[in-house]
Amino acid sequence: MNCALCKANLTNGKVNHIVDLGERIIIVKNVPASVCKQCGEYFVDTDTALKLEAIVEEAKKNKAEVLIVRYNDMVA
Repeated sequence: MNCALCKANLTNGKVNHIVDLGERIIIVKNVPASVCKQCGEYFVDTDTALKLEAIVEEAKKNKAEVLIVRYNDMVA
């Protein structure tokens, strides 16, 4: 598979996914993704994207301004 932005090769890896909601920031660590070796852009599959969406919705209930969670802890 190739990067949609720069067309370089993608490799399997883990990334930190950052969601800036304005009033708070949510960081999800160690998210499985396809990562571009050239530009660093990353892409997650549909299943992972749905899990990230659920993690963010759950994290919104927390009133902290910055919240850091581990992907594996939240989907297990």
